Amino acid sequence: MYPRLIKLDPETEKRLISYLNDELTNHDFERQSAIDELKQFQTDYWAKPSTERKTFPFTGAANIIIPLTAIAVETIHARSMQTLFAVEPLVITKARRGDFTKFEGPLEDHLHYELTNNVKCRKPIDSCVLELEKFGTGIGKSGYERIVKKAIRPSPDGTRDEEFPVIVKDGATLDPVPNANFLMRHSDKDPQTAAWCGEEHSRSPYEVKLLEQAGLFRAGTFASLSVWVNAPEQQATFAQKSRDYERHVEKLENRVALWPKRLNWKELWLAFDIDQDGRDEEIVVHFHHDSFTIMAVRYNYHVDLRRPYRTGVYMTVENRWRGIGICKQNEQFQRSITTRHRQSLDSGTIANMQMFKVHKLSGYGPKEPIFPGKMWFLDDMSYIEPLPMTEVKSSSFALEQSDLTFSQMRSGVNESTLGMPQAGTPGTATSALSQVQESQKKFDFYYSNIKEFVSGLYFDVFSNIHQFGPKNIDYFTWSEHGDLLRQLYTLPLATIRDGLIFEVVAAGAKQNRLLDRQSWTQVAQVLQGYYASMMQLAQLSQDPQLIKLVMTKGIAAATEAMRQILQSFDIRNIDRLVLSELENIATGASSATPSGPNAIPVGGRSNGSQGNGEIPGMDRMAQIMALIGANGSS
Repeated sequence: MYPRLIKLDPETEKRLISYLNDELTNHDFERQSAIDELKQFQTDYWAKPSTERKTFPFTGAANIIIPLTAIAVETIHARSMQTLFAVEPLVITKARRGDFTKFEGPLEDHLHYELTNNVKCRKPIDSCVLELEKFGTGIGKSGYERIVKKAIRPSPDGTRDEEFPVIVKDGATLDPVPNANFLMRHSDKDPQTAAWCGEEHSRSPYEVKLLEQAGLFRAGTFASLSVWVNAPEQQATFAQKSRDYERHVEKLENRVALWPKRLNWKELWLAFDIDQDGRDEEIVVHFHHDSFTIMAVRYNYHVDLRRPYRTGVYMTVENRWRGIGICKQNEQFQRSITTRHRQSLDSGTIANMQMFKVHKLSGYGPKEPIFPGKMWFLDDMSYIEPLPMTEVKSSSFALEQSDLTFSQMRSGVNESTLGMPQAGTPGTATSALSQVQESQKKFDFYYSNIKEFVSGLYFDVFSNIHQFGPKNIDYFTWSEHGDLLRQLYTLPLATIRDGLIFEVVAAGAKQNRLLDRQSWTQVAQVLQGYYASMMQLAQLSQDPQLIKLVMTKGIAAATEAMRQILQSFDIRNIDRLVLSELENIATGASSATPSGPNAIPVGGRSNGSQGNGEIPGMDRMAQIMALIGANGSS
């Protein structure tokens, strides 16, 4: 069930409504310009011409918009999402103490199960990260939601109908918060320390009714606000302003929603003095601004009084919580390239519009057909002459390429990032590889910001599961390590929230598989030479324990290097291809004491060694070096 509602006296409720009305009214004015900017960013991303057919400078002039922003956004977003979801499990846990490492694997499997099956994290993470890349700031939240539906089934004897509740959703949630819907004063810098923060919800009447039945809102809320569901949008004073952005996107999609109507309200997390003792309490309020109706008010139900919102940035702006996105980076370059490209097309169109100057005595009229191979019979060769309109300027293409270069320098999206062949004369393989590595650095910086943002959201989901419980408690029964998970979830939430026991981060994989293959191939060669040299030195020492140690580590290193190489080729069932059994045998043998007739005693010689100190399999130079070392020590 949802946490209990606070019953306010009329005076306190009036004070709260007055405070919320003043704050939200002022904020609506200050965020209007920000919403207009978001609308312009979406217009640049969709690259949709404002008119279907241009009439200036002539009818049918070029109307194309170069989607420079969309090219960069989709390239970066594809790499980010592939990196985030390329490996399983989706999270990596790192224990801070050695005795807690046994919980790492079970916890990773459980969080992966919750995120993929119950929370359905891919879709909300997709929206959050896409807005982060587009607009520079991504906002997400993890909370708790419970939805109950009524089911009716015939009784066992068939004489009557029985109704019973069915819980369709109960547990931790992960939701994207659109930039246009997020509410926080521009003077604040962090949702956790702001005077108030929140978001605007827009749901269908059916969803609002379900939430009231589940206990989120006060009883009778839907009935009292039903008039605002059916009212035309012109009657709304506050709520519809935040839907301007949504309406704008719907128009770009040609998917303007007409029915059903929606109910808009605000969810606000704030500090307010409820009991008038001079100290503010952390509360969460659901507020319908147009009707000045409080739909629900509760104390902050998180153990550490945190607010559920997480923010992330694409390119950091110093001392600001909002960042710079690709839409802002390419804003002026897309317009410049579009203008130059249109000018080039119009110039070529006009240059191909050949006209003819015709002498009055030539005998040809305005309806004379023109076609290739036509013969003109004239009394004077000067009667008909072509009249060119203009010439194609060769500098237009160079200027367009110059703008494109500046855009690539700002956004970091170029031929290497797109996987396209390099323009002009191709360079050497070494130079191409170095260019790819350098271009990867900027994406690595962007991705580090994205990973930090997503890791925070995953950690909030983990904390909510710990506090409110998982949706399917039977997971602990059927899981192989359910007993360990039960022990883990009995730990105090504060220790987990503060990261004293575990560090939970989003997993990721390198995107450039070609670089991985080349890197691990080179590493494998270095490892081969390293362990070959170590084996020679171990044989010189004639210490069987040292020889077995080098052999064991060498087998493990070679097997791991082969795993990494096969993973870079996206090979499945890797354990069937590598000698995992040999690694296990070598690991087990290294801990065993040598025994048997051919065993080499510690500090002794094998039966195959000669009395003169020669070691089988050792070349002559190694023997000389061994003798020199022995004589020097004596």
